[in-house]
Amino acid sequence: MRGLVKWVRLGRLFAFLIAPGLISGCAWLPEPTERAAMIKRPAMEQTLNAARAALPVSDHWPEQTWWEVFETPVLNRLIETAIKGNPDLKVVAARLRQSQSLVDAQAAKLYPTIDANISFSAQRFSANSTQAKLAGEHFRQLLINPLVLRYHLDLWGGDKAALQAAIGKALAAETELADARILLAVAMARSYFELAAAAEKLVLAEQIIACRLRLFELAQVRLDTGLAAPEPVLTAEMELHAARQQAVTVRAEVELQKNLVAALAGKGPDWGRAVAADPGALPPTMPLPSDLPLHLLEHRPDLMASRLRAEAAAQDIEVARTAFYPDVNLVAFSGLHSVSISDVLLQGSSLAYAVGPSVEFPIFEGGRLRANLSYREAAYDAAVERYNSQLLGAVREVADALSLWREFDTRLQEQQMVVAQAQKHRRLVESLQQAGLSDLVEPFRKRVGEYQQRFRLATLKGEHFKAAASVIAALGGGYDGVSSR
Repeated sequence: MRGLVKWVRLGRLFAFLIAPGLISGCAWLPEPTERAAMIKRPAMEQTLNAARAALPVSDHWPEQTWWEVFETPVLNRLIETAIKGNPDLKVVAARLRQSQSLVDAQAAKLYPTIDANISFSAQRFSANSTQAKLAGEHFRQLLINPLVLRYHLDLWGGDKAALQAAIGKALAAETELADARILLAVAMARSYFELAAAAEKLVLAEQIIACRLRLFELAQVRLDTGLAAPEPVLTAEMELHAARQQAVTVRAEVELQKNLVAALAGKGPDWGRAVAADPGALPPTMPLPSDLPLHLLEHRPDLMASRLRAEAAAQDIEVARTAFYPDVNLVAFSGLHSVSISDVLLQGSSLAYAVGPSVEFPIFEGGRLRANLSYREAAYDAAVERYNSQLLGAVREVADALSLWREFDTRLQEQQMVVAQAQKHRRLVESLQQAGLSDLVEPFRKRVGEYQQRFRLATLKGEHFKAAASVIAALGGGYDGVSSR
């Protein structure tokens, strides 16, 4: 081992001594050109202030398990199942393992390699060839090299830059996995909220059918007793059929959402049929965090991944630049070489060894090195502009999500007041009917009106919490940096 260290040190000393000569023999390196620059986060204080003024504010914001803030055990189990079993998420995880393996492979290039080789050949040199001394001779050659050392002298930092690029790409893959988890969890939450709202609407649709059927029966009795014309009966029958159509539509919506929940969880549709769709499963209102611009948007994993890939692309440029300089490798071997198999182990004269540097000068490459450098620079520019585009898109997503959340929060509050008024009106009519001041028809009509308003309320509740999940996704889903899991 001491011998290896000695040769490596000698190789480095040799490289230091001849470095000036190597630099003078390098290929012509083109002048640096202007590169793309990452933009700063656009101003959005007015947008955030408007959202905070219209929505409830809290200093607390959900962490990585943000879905627990909704206090819905069924949703917690669904998201946990999806994270464990979703095939698309497993594909992203496999890409992460690939990137981490590439880091290990690139790091290995910084160390010497030791291997061994054995070769045997039977040869005859032509009598008419240039090898006059061995012309027409037959012999067998045996080469045994139990120790072959190779060490790449990274004089210009190309190997280290390549390692940094590999590390950056692996970290980007890790953040992309976190982003995929967030998107999957948000998709599951949105689907579950849609399912819960549909389940509540299905109950209301059945109640509307029951009221419509009772109104049709009352109209038919009045017609049979001669107290009314046929028109009210026809109208009641039409409204009954319309209510049944609505129920069929909502029932299909429940089934479709269960199929989607099952697919997101990596399961089949039969598994989805067992998912609980509690009509009262929608959680309470969730407040808006007060530190929106400072601690959340910058932690979006897709933005972090894009930035890391741009930084890795910058390292790739450095790797391409080092290709313009001479490449130095230290090679050494020790073994037994002989043209006589019997002598190879018995004769000390069969011992052979060699050590020395191997230098390659990139004098003329036909434009290959410049083309590779130009390609890497263009790749960096594209990565930077991709980050800039994603940053602008992220800011827009936050603004859009907050606008939708504010819209549905306001509409939800107004609809709750409408439902409360409809409930009061229905109770008043029922009191009049019990006092004999109204017929049986009017209370059922008021019930239908109240159920219809509750139907709209259920729709708005589902949209409200879907918008809340979109805000969470737009702000990074509680992700707090690389290697957070």
